[in-house]
Amino acid sequence: MFDVIAFLIENFQDWETCPKQDDLGHLLAEAGFDGEEIHDALTCLENLTSSLSMDNSVLDDCPYVRVLSQYELDILPEEVIHLLSFLQEEGGISPTQRELIIHMLTQLPDEDITVDHTKLLALMVLWLHQSELPILIGDELLVALHGNTMMQ
Repeated sequence: MFDVIAFLIENFQDWETCPKQDDLGHLLAEAGFDGEEIHDALTCLENLTSSLSMDNSVLDDCPYVRVLSQYELDILPEEVIHLLSFLQEEGGISPTQRELIIHMLTQLPDEDITVDHTKLLALMVLWLHQSELPILIGDELLVALHGNTMMQ
C-alpha cells in the first residue's frame, strides 16, 4: 500500500489529477503493483476523500490539547507521537489532518506503524488536501518517499 501511495504522490499533482478509479487500477497494475496493494491503497484514499467532505473545521479553529487515548498510546510508538506533535506545532498539518493520520495509523498492523509510514501518510493527507508545505517540513516528509533529503 505504501509503495502505491508513494507512486501516486510522485506522479500526480494531487488526487484530483489522478485517473478515475478503474483506469487508475489498470495504470497501477501496469506499473507493477499487485492487486492487494492497489486495493488497499485505493480503499484508503477513498475513505480519506469521503472524510474530506465532512466539516472538520471546528477542530482547526478550536485551541485545545489533544490527549491520546490509552489504546493510541499503546500502539503508537513514541517517535510517531513526537513526529505528529512536531508537524502540527510547526504548521505542517492541521488538527483535522493530525486526526486523519492517527485514524489511519490505528488501522494498520503494528509492524507498519513506523516514522517513515507516518511521514508517508502525512504526505498523503496533505496531497489529498492540496496543502502547501513549509519547505523544511516538506523536505523532512519527502525523506519517506526518497530515503534521503532532496534539496532542489
